[in-house]
Amino acid sequence: MFVALIETLDALGEERVAGLTILQGSVRIEPSRLSDGALIARELGLTEGLVQHLATPTVADWSGTVAGLECHVRSLAGAVR
Repeated sequence: MFVALIETLDALGEERVAGLTILQGSVRIEPSRLSDGALIARELGLTEGLVQHLATPTVADWSGTVAGLECHVRSLAGAVR
């Protein structure tokens, strides 16, 4: 699992990732800039976006599977397409 995470971070560029949370086979990536979240999600092949209207600013949670791990990436909601 850790090898897959290191490879993913290397591919994205560590400067683009502000935080990484790992919980029982899933990983949440917090981009350094929320405006880059949708692009990061696309680069990882994540296609499911869920808008969280109660958050301020309104954000989206992109999800899918990356290297066998459930993966979530946050972005600004306007970036959901």
